[in-house]
Amino acid sequence: MGMGEPLANYRNVIAAIRRMNEDLGIGARKITVSTVGVVPNIRKLMDEDIQVRLALSLHCATEEERTALLPANKRYGGLHELMTTIKEYIRVKRQRVTFEWALIEGENDSPEVARTLGRLLKTYDIRSDMSHVNLIPLNPTGGYGGGPSGRKNVAKFVDVLEREFGISATPRMRRGIDIDAGCGQLTAANEKKKEKEAAAAVAELSKFAEPAGLPMVGVYEDDEGDDYNDSSGETEPDFKESSDEPDLRHGSVVQFSIDDLAVDLDDEDGADDFIDPTYDDDFEIAEAERLIALIKGVSLQPVQTDVAPVDSLPQVVKSTSIIDEDNIRDAKKRRKKLLKHLKAINKLKDMQSNGKVLNEEQLEK
Repeated sequence: MGMGEPLANYRNVIAAIRRMNEDLGIGARKITVSTVGVVPNIRKLMDEDIQVRLALSLHCATEEERTALLPANKRYGGLHELMTTIKEYIRVKRQRVTFEWALIEGENDSPEVARTLGRLLKTYDIRSDMSHVNLIPLNPTGGYGGGPSGRKNVAKFVDVLEREFGISATPRMRRGIDIDAGCGQLTAANEKKKEKEAAAAVAELSKFAEPAGLPMVGVYEDDEGDDYNDSSGETEPDFKESSDEPDLRHGSVVQFSIDDLAVDLDDEDGADDFIDPTYDDDFEIAEAERLIALIKGVSLQPVQTDVAPVDSLPQVVKSTSIIDEDNIRDAKKRRKKLLKHLKAINKLKDMQSNGKVLNEEQLEK
């Protein structure tokens, strides 16, 4: 038992059991494997030559309720497939199976729910002497709002199972709750720790992001900003604050949607190496030259499908201002952007040729 699903790590779990049994001398019957109900691996465990005990985390006795609480229920064939497998496991291994039941106040701790559980075991002919129910009041966790059942509800649950169905049931004492070491609490504690660390990091960064006397404004990050104040002489447009806009801060989480016709300008291959781009044919080379000329304000004739040799095209004189790492980095960014825009333009052309109606923004691009 512990954090995680043992039968989802079947090979390593079986290897560990054998080592505990053979190397440490721990009897197999003193080892219990707990599972949420990974049916295929329960069947594999059935064929193993080790006599470990099996505990099933059941928690609900109807299909709908168990699927809602444990999505793995539907993934592995549902309650019928699970209970049929458990019945077969008992027949083959001749061992008693324990059914784990986390008691959640007001959810699965009533006498009627206990009767539903009892009828479930009877329906699949699971003998009362080959089954046992462990009742564990729910451990408090930060990620779930339910609470543990009270003593009176626990006592009534036990009474129904034993008196009406002859099924033994034992309420278990919860241990390790004070140090978040109970079942399910370790993950919740780790998540809470991560949230605190993230909040502390944001608070530390905010000291630098909010200098005294300067207003905090929302910033829309766009690669297009790399081209402002460059050699072309363009200046960054003046953005004015609007009272209708939300108070955006760096790192703010906002909701947005992506249009179905949006074009992804990112490199499809995810490659960061754009220093030496490759072209499929001469047409792409000529088109790239034409785009570069457009950005520099030079008018060229539209590129035809029958492209003249590259040597006959107007030569772009490389700027001698690229003499340091910052300028080289900016040049690489602009070059990558040209290639991305070329790919986006070709995609828009394909969409248009296939009968797709482009919107105004796409037509402008």
